[in-house]
This record gives sequence, C-alpha cells and structure tokens, in this order.
Amino acid sequence: MSPRSARSALATARPLRVAAAALAVTACAACTIPTDNPTGRAGAAAVPELCGERGVPGGVPVPVGDLPGWTQIFTDDFDRCDLGADWGPYSGQPGGNPNSRWDEPMVDVSGGAMTLKSERTGGEWVTGGVSNYPVTQQYGRWEIRMRADRSDDISYHMLLWPKSENWPPEIDFAESISGERTQMDGWVHWVDATGERQKAQATVRGDFSDWHTVGVEWAPGVIRYLLDGAVWAEVRSDAMIPDEPMWLGLQAEAGACERRADWGMMPCSESSPNQPDSVDVQIDWVAVYAPDRSQLDALDAAAPAPGAVQMTEAG
Repeated sequence: MSPRSARSALATARPLRVAAAALAVTACAACTIPTDNPTGRAGAAAVPELCGERGVPGGVPVPVGDLPGWTQIFTDDFDRCDLGADWGPYSGQPGGNPNSRWDEPMVDVSGGAMTLKSERTGGEWVTGGVSNYPVTQQYGRWEIRMRADRSDDISYHMLLWPKSENWPPEIDFAESISGERTQMDGWVHWVDATGERQKAQATVRGDFSDWHTVGVEWAPGVIRYLLDGAVWAEVRSDAMIPDEPMWLGLQAEAGACERRADWGMMPCSESSPNQPDSVDVQIDWVAVYAPDRSQLDALDAAAPAPGAVQMTEAG
C-alpha cells in the first residue's frame, strides 16, 4: 500500500462537486418523476433506457435508521440516474501510481448502483473514483455494500482520507490487489513519535467478486474493520489512530500487478484468465453514522473482538 490514493485527486475532486451537481441536472433532464413519488426528488425516478432498472442489486437493502450508539447521518442507495452533489468524481493520476488515470466518465450510476469502471484502451487504463467530501466527521461508522470483478490489473480502495489533505493518516478498510478477489486487506497509516510514516495491515479471506458489506468503526483508541457486520480486525493504539476529521473515498486503480511485484508477492501470470479489458467495482449503497458519546466510551473500553486480527505498531 502506497500513499498514492486520493492526494492527487483532491485538487479536482472538490471543485468538481459543483460541476457534478450541474451534470446531474443535465443527466436527469430526461428523467420523469412519477406521480406516486411523494418526495419529488428527481433522482428518485429512473428512465429504463437511461438509468437501467432500479432495485437492490446487492441483495441487501440500504439500512434505514439509527443503530444502538450510532446516529445515521447519511445514506445513498444510488437509486437514480446521476451521481449527485454529495460525491465528487476524481480526475488525473493517482499519487504514486503512474500505471493508472482517473476520469469522470468512468463513474456510472445506473441499475440501482454506482459503478467504478475501468477500461483498457491502447495499453492505458482509465478508472473511476469518487469522494464523499461533504460528509466529513471525526470518528464514526461507515458501511458500503460492494463487489468487484476479478482482475489481475485493477485494485479497489475503500478508505477514509483526512480533511486537512495532509497524509498520513489514512484508514483503508477494504482494499484488494487479489486478481481472484479471494482476499481483502485493511490498512492504517500514521506518523510515529519521531515523525516517521508507518503502516500496518491485516488480511481476510472470502469471495469478494460476490456482494459483501464492508465497513469500519473509528473512535478514540480503536479502529474496528467490519465484514458483513462482524469485526475481523482491530487497531488499539493511540499512536496509530487518527484524531482529525476524515471523509470517505471509493477508488478503482490500475497497476495491481506492479504493486504485487513491488511487494514481493506472486507475480501476475500471462496465462491468467483474470485479464479482461473492462472491469467493474460496484457499490449498491453507502451508510454513514455519527457516534454517541456513550458509544465512543464503550468502544474504547471494550475487550478485543473474539477472533479479530490485532494490528499493532510492529506490523
């Protein structure tokens, strides 16, 4: 994992929120609001030929309402035909990754999901990524329902990025360079007492070409990585845990084979079947929660989750 992610996109992602809002009006000009839509929200209606059929592609509906200790502050089920003003599409090259380029049209909202598309054209990969910068908070819970096509070339990165834009910190709660999508990693990046950048990582196994709910709970003294509602990894170290506001980034990037080589992992094979020229990372919904004060105290005092990997400063 390198500090590539959102840094180079920040200069374009936030100003593009205004542009995205304008594009949304244009994109939905052909949408028809049905008479049985009590909200009157343009995005609530979908024209089949423009947006595809709506529904619950991930098989689990977006959660509605608060959880014990958590107040729901944002949801998006992408059940419309535009990206919307709460998301800023990336453009440009990811920091530290010369093998990939983000482009706004590679983010698609249709069929009840947001898709981060990746296309290989003339030997170059162009991919999609977005920020949820308007929903920025210090501590909280984030969950997304997602899946990813198998691909040796394309990685995905679901992360929390600092509002200050000063990296690190960074919390990556769902990341994969696995071509078969049989494993997913969690990372945390921080600066130690000497000013050196540090990172720690944990891995969980599964079939991530299928739909799963991935997430993170972040509070003073603890980060808990979630998979389908269960805690699979934790960080319990004040030195490692961010204490500044952060926002959600959802990213697809090329260069996974190059990363594997850099990290001394098994290299990509030319005979691998996982080398399509078009790759989708799909997000069915996003839900964000703010913690109650009692929840922050409870998380800090809680015993380690049974069976969860404990990520430490030793790596």
